[in-house]
Amino acid sequence: MKVNISKILIFVLVFIGCFSDDESSDEDTTNSAVDSDLSISKGLGKTSEIYVSNWNQLVAAISEDEQTSTFFSINPDEVKWTSLEKDTLYYEFGNLENPQTVFVINLNINKEDNTVSDVEFFAPASKDEVNSQQSKLFFLIVIALSDETLDKNDRENILSNLGLYEELSNPRQLAGSVTKNNVRYILEPLIENNLLFGLNLYTSLLETTNA
Repeated sequence: MKVNISKILIFVLVFIGCFSDDESSDEDTTNSAVDSDLSISKGLGKTSEIYVSNWNQLVAAISEDEQTSTFFSINPDEVKWTSLEKDTLYYEFGNLENPQTVFVINLNINKEDNTVSDVEFFAPASKDEVNSQQSKLFFLIVIALSDETLDKNDRENILSNLGLYEELSNPRQLAGSVTKNNVRYILEPLIENNLLFGLNLYTSLLETTNA
């Protein structure tokens, strides 16, 4: 599925600006979303069903474009276990016929209470602007569902502190760890033959880890 870059940019701007005090917007298509309060319900620490539902509610709230909304949404029927042990669920976004453009989310399940204890999100690396904006938006959604108390500046600061916005000549330096409100965020570069082919964003509740 091809996603229009302008619509993704609007989607990102709406999302990071949803708590802005600005009362006007240059984009008519974003006015209603920017001017209204966006209610975010977290998914980390909830059941996988609630996580998926809250993810889709957030996507629907910040995108009025059907194609864009479909791309970023999770189809509950396509969420699958990675193994017979049933400790991790995964879902793939994008064109599965082109693996280099596929985004993947893993939900690790705490078997004691069947809640999502931590999340791993894989984003393929590319110089393509569409891919970059898709990655940023996916990361922002993952962060939002990890802590519903964060505002737009908090979410942007987490990505910035993880090193996502830095201009680095060495992709191995594109890494970082941030802890806020008992949630840990880790950005990990995936490198092969000195070439960056993807990024992993991890979020976890400190109460359910050994940290």
